[in-house]
Amino acid sequence: MWSGDWTIILSNRENYNINHIYMTDRRRSIFDRNHISNNLTEDQIKELKAYYHTYHRKCWAYKQAAKRLKRWKLLGNSPSVVFATGGIVSAIATSGVALVAVSTVSVLIQSWMKHKDLDLKIQNCTYAYQSYQHLLNAIKDTMRNGDFKPSCLHITMNNIDNYVCDNSPIVDNYLLKYDEYFTY
Repeated sequence: MWSGDWTIILSNRENYNINHIYMTDRRRSIFDRNHISNNLTEDQIKELKAYYHTYHRKCWAYKQAAKRLKRWKLLGNSPSVVFATGGIVSAIATSGVALVAVSTVSVLIQSWMKHKDLDLKIQNCTYAYQSYQHLLNAIKDTMRNGDFKPSCLHITMNNIDNYVCDNSPIVDNYLLKYDEYFTY
C-alpha cells in the first residue's frame, strides 16, 4: 500500500499552528471536470464517464506513440546530417574515399527511416490523438449541456475508431502503461 503510488504532504498553517497530513495519489485523475448537468440520469452519467475513460486512454496512448516516433525520427536525422557534413569535409581533406563511406552510412540511415515509414506513422498517430481529443471534448460538452443523444455520439465514435484502427500503428504497450499514470 505504501509503494511509490502514494505521497504524504505536510502543511503548516502559520495562522492556526496546525499541522495537516494529506495523503495524495501521485497518479492523476482523469475526472477533474465539474459542472455535470442535472438533466442527465445516473445511468447516462456512468455511460459518458465510461466513454470518457476509454477514449482518454486511446488519446493518451497515441500521443505517447507520436512523441516516441518523433524522437526516433530526430535520432535518425541527426547522424545522417552529421555523416553528410563530415563526408564533405573529409572529401576536401582526402581524396574522396571517406566521402563514399560516410555517405553510404547516411544513405543507410535514411533508407531505414523510409522503410519504417516514420513520417506516415507520426502523421497518423497525431491525427488519431487529435481526433480522440475532439471526441473527449464532445463528451465533456454533452455532460455539461445535458443533451445526450446516444445515436449521434455512437456514430461519431464508430467513425473515428474505424479510421484510426485502419490507418494508425498499434499502440498496445502504451495502453498497458496508461493505468500506471492515471486513475479513474
